[in-house]
Amino acid sequence: MRTLKVGFIGVGGIARVHLTKLEKMPEVTVTALCDINLAKVVELARKYKAKTYTDYHEMLEEEELDAVWVCIPPYAHKDEVIMAAEQGINVFVEKPIALDLRLAKEMERAVERAGVKSWVGYHFRQYSSVRRVAKMLVEEGGPIGLLTGYWWGSVPRAPWWTKRELSGGQVVEQTTHIFDLARFLVGEVERVYAEFNTLIHKDVPDFTIEDVSIVTLRFKSGCVGVITSTSGAKPDGYHVGVELISKNLQAEIKGAYAKVLKGEEVIEIKSKEDPYFVEDLKFVHCILEDLEPEVPISEGVKTLEVTLAAVKSAESGEVVRLPLSTA
Repeated sequence: MRTLKVGFIGVGGIARVHLTKLEKMPEVTVTALCDINLAKVVELARKYKAKTYTDYHEMLEEEELDAVWVCIPPYAHKDEVIMAAEQGINVFVEKPIALDLRLAKEMERAVERAGVKSWVGYHFRQYSSVRRVAKMLVEEGGPIGLLTGYWWGSVPRAPWWTKRELSGGQVVEQTTHIFDLARFLVGEVERVYAEFNTLIHKDVPDFTIEDVSIVTLRFKSGCVGVITSTSGAKPDGYHVGVELISKNLQAEIKGAYAKVLKGEEVIEIKSKEDPYFVEDLKFVHCILEDLEPEVPISEGVKTLEVTLAAVKSAESGEVVRLPLSTA
């Protein structure tokens, strides 16, 4: 059996999630780890007997890797995906893939030119609840008329998250999962109108992102949608998911749980799989078996574009049409 040599750029929280999944796969050997924090990368490398780096350029040049997991904060994205692709290395990249649409499209072009596999970490797509609802909508749902989505949570501990120039804001960095689900279930977005404000945390120093937002969407199919976000939810008020109505079905998705109303029938779906393990294993097999990735980098570009359109609309007070210009 062929074994993939894998490297990591970034060894923070989300990287460790992926590492715990990959270590269960006999098809994978974690060969190299890179992080600007030397102590952190050395400590983790002992567990995997991996080589350590503080410069990913050096790691990508020196190591013969089959794949690399890019798990760095949004602001840190520069040329790592492009360089990996040019070295013939398959790339798994966490969301959002960038803060700038031009850079995101450069990443996409580099991956396409090199012919390597890519995958973006929109793990919500891997819940069987989500996939079952998507299948039912296609096969028996009829036209989808209305979608509502929501990410009502709290402020993550990452110190960079509250600064717009580093995270892009809640819509771009966190609620991106909901925007991606909306695209997955309904299709592409035609235009966007958004209102953002910072009210709940306005007394917090250096809190420069929105803490309440509402984004209205017009999909190319004609469906209308609204996605709301806040980082001010109370401890028992965490609320993340989507709801939608089609001609023949009404559905609610909350991660591992989904409920579909079909006439008077109520269908409940509860996922038992680990979506992070599923996406990592699927990517590994895409490489080993030369399969097409379900969530290639082009999907990351499209979802990023919708969230950046929302930011642009909130700043301008105007409706923003897609596609966005990168000129």
